[in-house]
Amino acid sequence: MMVTFWFIKEICLDLSREILVGGKSNTWKVPESTEETLNRWSERTRFKIGDSLLWKYNAEKDSVMQVSQKDYERCDRSEPIGGYKDGHTKIELMRSGPFYFISGEDGHCQRGEKLLVVVLSPNHNRSYAADAPPFTAPVTKDKGSSDHVLINQAQRSVATACFLALLHIPLAFLV
Repeated sequence: MMVTFWFIKEICLDLSREILVGGKSNTWKVPESTEETLNRWSERTRFKIGDSLLWKYNAEKDSVMQVSQKDYERCDRSEPIGGYKDGHTKIELMRSGPFYFISGEDGHCQRGEKLLVVVLSPNHNRSYAADAPPFTAPVTKDKGSSDHVLINQAQRSVATACFLALLHIPLAFLV
């Protein structure tokens, strides 16, 4: 019984992900065109509470700043919420709502190096789960190239295991 509860708590209830910004390394840079912005990528990606964003970039040439909406819109670097220049920045998304990021390098934000991420509320996920299209997640391959694959199969396997574990819990514990 203890193993079942541990499995449900640790595996079934913790489905957070580490999401590589832009779907591959070195996408945190001034975009080559307005069609290739990270915000276009962000609009196609579903973020949930507990997910982490991971930036991989050249720390000698760039940095990441988390900022307020006002500073995002103005590309103002003077009062960031947080600043990172390690080349391997990881930020956990601990609440629903918008998160704003800009480059910390002079002129980069003004040329489009910025990111807006909107984290869905838990209620949103429950109410629209049946209508949601399959989620595609970026997966980086060994050679540095990236590809999008459906992660529904892995999610189905975990969901099936969780369902089977729930079947072994006596109904008295669920009431």
